[in-house]
Amino acid sequence: MRLRVFILLALMVGVIGLMFLAARKSDRSTPATATITNSPSATAAAFRRTARASSLAAADLAEHAPVPTSNVFQRIASGELDLHLDSEQLAEYLRQYGTNVETLLATQNKEYIKRAAELFPNDPRVQYAVVTRDIFPEAKREWLDRLKQSAPDNAIANYLSAREYLKAGNREQGLKDLADAAGKSRFDDYTREQVQNMEDAQLSAGRSLAEAKFAAGSGLLLPQFAMFKGVAIELQTMQKEYIGAGDASSAEALAQMGRSLGQQLSHGEGSHTILGQLVGIAAERIVLNSLPPDSQPPFLNGTVQQRIDEMTAFRQNVKTLMPEVSAMVARGNENEIISYFDRMKLQGEYKALLWLQNRNKLR
Repeated sequence: MRLRVFILLALMVGVIGLMFLAARKSDRSTPATATITNSPSATAAAFRRTARASSLAAADLAEHAPVPTSNVFQRIASGELDLHLDSEQLAEYLRQYGTNVETLLATQNKEYIKRAAELFPNDPRVQYAVVTRDIFPEAKREWLDRLKQSAPDNAIANYLSAREYLKAGNREQGLKDLADAAGKSRFDDYTREQVQNMEDAQLSAGRSLAEAKFAAGSGLLLPQFAMFKGVAIELQTMQKEYIGAGDASSAEALAQMGRSLGQQLSHGEGSHTILGQLVGIAAERIVLNSLPPDSQPPFLNGTVQQRIDEMTAFRQNVKTLMPEVSAMVARGNENEIISYFDRMKLQGEYKALLWLQNRNKLR
């Protein structure tokens, strides 16, 4: 699963559909007492990819002490350095930081997530991890309902619940969840704090600050994005049925629901990663494609085609920015990498990329 996520990140611009193959392939989890399987070759391939980080908790942008320019990232690519944490290192992290919700989820190991579910079943962060990592597939509805109850103001709980209802054919409940989600402004996937904790885990294993930030930022699993795209696909199926029956207004109403989700990811609280923004665009485009290109639904400022053109332009802009990250990784300046990942945590990935682009123009 981890390797597939990194591969998808490298290909994400212009090949949106491939981003969701990872979620269809269950990742292989080992018992908490065994070495976590993430082979050196897989890790090397992952870190050769652009230094994509899923963004995370607010960070201090204070000046860092000078760090020598030693291209640790070339060592990762060559297989000389492996930043994945084995079972002993994870155990040491738990010893240093305690066994709690934050540390257990930071491991991203399914056995540790199960332990978190046993110890802290009422914590929404644990409930979210259980649902998105499919820890208890036979009890998914139970955990979704727990999440909605524990985080009643968080739209993400309703979107995930709606996806399961729609997949099961329960459209009434699915549409109710979507309507409820559209009325909530909060959209928290609990990953900002998690990556900071993942940095702590790396630091506890003796990594340098740059290594810890790179490993944590690049190693976050993001299965929820496939689920969000799944909501849009279910809505599109319903749209086609309405259009076939001559009910264009209902198809338009569904498009508005799908767009609300897309906007949360592309512009709202879920937009702190480029991947999230691109998934939001993909979801919005799926539901808009069912409408006539020259139509002007009331929830758009213009025609459907104009909005599609805007989304296409954003994707092209992202494509021009991604080489900036590759160049940064190739340089291997640790101060620069630390600053980049800190800016991602505070400002979001897109703004961090713009900062990097402007910095490179001054070279």
